[in-house]
Amino acid sequence: MKKITTLIFLLAALFALNVQAALAESKSGQEPWSKYPDNSAMNFKDVDSFYDSLDKKQYVEFENAKLNIREKTYFKDINKALSKVDKYGESRISGEGYHPKRQVYVLVTVSQDGKKILTSVFDAETQRPISSSSNFERKNPRSS
Repeated sequence: MKKITTLIFLLAALFALNVQAALAESKSGQEPWSKYPDNSAMNFKDVDSFYDSLDKKQYVEFENAKLNIREKTYFKDINKALSKVDKYGESRISGEGYHPKRQVYVLVTVSQDGKKILTSVFDAETQRPISSSSNFERKNPRSS
C-alpha cells in the first residue's frame, strides 16, 4: 500500500510541475513569432533588385549556371521554392520564430554540371540571412 501511495504522490507531483510550466509559458503572452511578425502587407524591393544590392560575399550565382532561382515568397513557402531543384539535390529548411506570412527572398543557383547547389534565404524586411546551405565547400562559387 505504501508503494502505491508513493507512486500516486510522484505522479501528482509530475503533473503539477507540467501544468505549472504550461501556465508560465502561456502567461508570457508572446506569440511564437513575436520577434519576426507577419509583414505581408508591407512592400519590399523586388527580388532582382535585392540580388543586385546584395553583398556578393553572402551569395553569388554560378557563372553559366544550369539554373538560377530568385523568388520573393512567404516563409511558409520556402520549401516549395527549394523543391524546384530536387533533381540536383534536395534542400529544405525549417525553423521557428518566423510568422508563416513573413516575406523572404529565396535564392538558389545550380552549377553548370548540376553537381553543386547553393541556397540562401534572406528576410525581406531586415535583409539578413535566415539560412544558407551548399552541397560543396564554399570559397568562391563564381569560379566553380
